[in-house]
Amino acid sequence: MSRGLMRVLAVVVLLCGAATGTTGCFTACPAIGYVNGAVVDVSAFPAVAAVQFCVDAECSPAPGEDETSSTNMFSTSRQDDGTWSLMFDMSTPEDVDIRLFDAQGTLIHEAEEAIAWTHTGGACPGPSTAEPLILQP
Repeated sequence: MSRGLMRVLAVVVLLCGAATGTTGCFTACPAIGYVNGAVVDVSAFPAVAAVQFCVDAECSPAPGEDETSSTNMFSTSRQDDGTWSLMFDMSTPEDVDIRLFDAQGTLIHEAEEAIAWTHTGGACPGPSTAEPLILQP
């Protein structure tokens, strides 16, 4: 074989090896949105009628606020078992400020709580869940 042909074959083998190495270990992730959620147990505060939470000065709607006025995707909802669900956007903050309000809209408790998140989406970015937060007076 000629020297030129040997060089061409060597280049082809190297390029094929490089192409195989870069495509074999890549995980394709779909471009989908998701929300992260946490559960808050407020049973120590029987008068709770509304819950608001904030992360870095971004808050879910306060009692009486229109949900469409918010610039984020934070929301709260009361569950049948008396707990409250906090729905975040795609973020997983380390701390959250939680405010509890009575039926008249009066603040009855405020606390900063740490959140321990567990990623549930495999190799791709995806939803995370948190250990329940139990508020105490």
